[in-house]
Amino acid sequence: MHVAPLPLPTYNQVTKHNLAQLQPMIVQLLKQAAFIALDAEFTGLGAKVELTRARDIQERYQHLCALAKSHALVAFGLSIFIRTTAAGSVEKEQGVDMDKANDDKERAYSVHNFNFSMLIERDYMVSPKSMLFLAENGLDLNQWIMEGIPYLGGDRLANEGGRGNPNGIMRSIFKRIMTKQVPVVVHNGFLDLIFLYHSFYADLPPNLSTFVADLSDMFPAGLYDTKFISDYITRERSSFLAYLFRKYERDDTRAKKENDAGSASKRIYSHFDVQPRLSLPPVQEALITEESGSSSTAYCEDYAYHGVCKKGMRCKRSHDLNLILDAEEEERDAKRRKRQKQKHDDTDQKDAGNPSADPDQAQQTENGCTEASDTTAPSVLPPTTTTVIEATAETTSTASTAVPATTTESVVLPSEKFHSAYFDAFMTGSIFSHQLNQHKPEEIETQAKNRIYLIGKSFPLIVEKSAFAKFSPSHERQRA
Repeated sequence: MHVAPLPLPTYNQVTKHNLAQLQPMIVQLLKQAAFIALDAEFTGLGAKVELTRARDIQERYQHLCALAKSHALVAFGLSIFIRTTAAGSVEKEQGVDMDKANDDKERAYSVHNFNFSMLIERDYMVSPKSMLFLAENGLDLNQWIMEGIPYLGGDRLANEGGRGNPNGIMRSIFKRIMTKQVPVVVHNGFLDLIFLYHSFYADLPPNLSTFVADLSDMFPAGLYDTKFISDYITRERSSFLAYLFRKYERDDTRAKKENDAGSASKRIYSHFDVQPRLSLPPVQEALITEESGSSSTAYCEDYAYHGVCKKGMRCKRSHDLNLILDAEEEERDAKRRKRQKQKHDDTDQKDAGNPSADPDQAQQTENGCTEASDTTAPSVLPPTTTTVIEATAETTSTASTAVPATTTESVVLPSEKFHSAYFDAFMTGSIFSHQLNQHKPEEIETQAKNRIYLIGKSFPLIVEKSAFAKFSPSHERQRA
């Protein structure tokens, strides 16, 4: 029986402009999470793609670390799954209770999706094929460059930044995810975890055993890889993300119809109430004008003097040459009027100090003609004015207004497809929910907790601290 696919889920697009506003809302939602799903998109897999499948796991890890350091995170997907009752209210006890029996037939979740546009502040390598792939699957390259959240990878103490710094906010959100006592879910997530560790946590340790030790301590409720579960527990015919998502979506739809029809065979299914985009207060738009009593103007002085500006298109002052030239001409005119007024005042003071001078008396010239004194009707000069330069229709967009408020509508564009970071995170979380329905939760915990899928291997990466391994110095500092 054909089952029509559900519409694409709504999500919150997080950029440098709304990150600070969304942070407290994200933190509050994380407190209610039953489990959290993550996904990462990056600028490529490097020239030696075969090394991502190196037989030696330590060699593979070292190559992936070099990849994370030379390339960059493009997008970070976060899906927060909050367990709700059939009536839609949030359950008091959060987290996945692995000991709870499967006594309910519908597992309902309220889901919030977030897509973080990330833009690293260093030089990095880009694979044209990877970027084309991402663009074909919904990545807006213009939006990514113009509005991406600036961040610095590596050690937190060196690169976190001050309070309210976007880099620091992202690290704070990632730390909230880490320390939350709920499962964190990925799909084929070895490389994702390496990128996320390097981007939002610390410098990657040189040894795989140290990295694994850190992960085991960073995620106290455990990491779960849906690809490992599908290959080694549920034994699916195929285990790539989109296939599993659409298959389980059909299974849940059929199970609900059978249960509603009164079928004797009651099957457990998941229901996802994907929430609309969070509503943010509108950002007040204001023209950049000269403050009262200030000599500063709306144009960029760096650009006016040097023809370049370090801020580029992010500069809030105008780079419009017409505005700059108009301001320079007005400044020259103001100085000329000031000199004329000063000269006129000096003349008046000189005449006032000579009582024999009669301003009404005609003056004799060399050729015998008389001229009326120009002091008989002193000209009234216009007062010196301060010109306020405002952005006009011809002004470039870099100086006209503040950044407009982000739209809050919940419409998902038709161009959005698989492999957007938010959508991959949502698919990962929904697959995990279905896997919890297929098997007893304690079975998933026993067989899949801290087991990360390894491409080309018949065994997973076990995220467990060895008795012979130590935590990395960076992780030790953050544990203190």
